[in-house]
Amino acid sequence: MMDRRGFLLGSMAGAGALRAGVAGVGGAMTLGGAAWAQEPAVHRFKFGEFDVTVLSDGVLNLPVSALAQDMDLKTVQDLLAERGLPTDMRPGAINVALLTRGSDTILVDTGSGMNFMDSAGKLVDSLEIAQVAPDSITKVVLTHAHPDHCWGVIDDFDDSPRFSEADYTIAAAEFDFWMAEDRVDQLPDPVKPFALGAQRNLAPVAERTTMAADGHEVVPGITMIATPGHTPGHMSVLVQSGGEQLLVTGDAFTHDVIAFEYPDWHFGFDMDHVQAAATRGKLLKRIAGDNIRLLGYHLTWPGVGRVEAAGSGYRYVAEA
Repeated sequence: MMDRRGFLLGSMAGAGALRAGVAGVGGAMTLGGAAWAQEPAVHRFKFGEFDVTVLSDGVLNLPVSALAQDMDLKTVQDLLAERGLPTDMRPGAINVALLTRGSDTILVDTGSGMNFMDSAGKLVDSLEIAQVAPDSITKVVLTHAHPDHCWGVIDDFDDSPRFSEADYTIAAAEFDFWMAEDRVDQLPDPVKPFALGAQRNLAPVAERTTMAADGHEVVPGITMIATPGHTPGHMSVLVQSGGEQLLVTGDAFTHDVIAFEYPDWHFGFDMDHVQAAATRGKLLKRIAGDNIRLLGYHLTWPGVGRVEAAGSGYRYVAEA
C-alpha cells in the first residue's frame, strides 16, 4: 500500500517545477553531488517554564555555491574542507521549534510541506513521533514566508489549514511583501514559485493572522524581534524564562561556520545581502554579550547551541 508521502510525491502536479526554482536563486546555481537525507526526529529540552521540542522537517540539499556568492568558490570549498564539511553540497537541517507552556503550544514555522524538496516535508511524521496532534497547536509563528518555513501551513490533500485550531503571527512587512497582487510578476523567474507558494499557504489563514511589528509579544515570555535582510520582514523569536534567553533564529544564521565566523559573506538566498549581513553582525554581538542560547533552523541537527567570542569575531558552539 502506498503511504501518504508516496501518494503525494507521485501525484502532486507541478512539484518538480517548484523545486526547480531553487536552482537559480541569486545566480546560476545547479544542484549536484550526493544528496543527504534525514529521517523524522525529535529532540527535547527544558527551558525555564517552557518545554522545547525540536522537530525535524528533513534536510535541504543546496549547492555550496549558495553559501557565499560574493566569494570565490574555491575559497569557500577550502574552508569547508578544513572543517571536515562537504564541499559540493550543503545539507541544511530543517529544525522546527515547538514551545509548550500550560495551555500554549506554539509552533515556530511549519516546514516545507510536500511541494518543495523530496528530502524535506517530514514535520508531520516528526509530530507523530513526538505524539503531538496538529490540532493541539494553539499558535503558529512564522519567521518568514520562504518555502521551507511556510509551505507546511496547509494540508497537501485539500488545502485546508493543517493546524486547524491555531492562530497565526507573521511580520506585517513580510505578509505585505509576499501577498502583493503584482509580486509574482515583479520577481525573477526562479523565485516566482516562492511567491506563488507563499500566497497559496498564507491566504487560507489570513483572517486568523496577526500582523506583527518588532517587539510583538506572542504570549508572555515570547517576543518577536525584527531581523530583516534574509527577507524584508524576517523575524526571530526570543524566548525568556527563568532569567535565561533562547533565540529561535529562523534564517538569520544558516551555516554553522560561515554565518558566525564570516557574517559579511553573502548567502545566496538572502534577499538583501547588505542588510542581512548587518543583521547578523548586530545579533552576534547581542547573543554573545548576553549569553543567549540559539535554536537555528538550518544549523546541524538539532540546531541548539551558543555563540562565543573568537579572536576578533565569533564562533558557534553546538550543545553536546
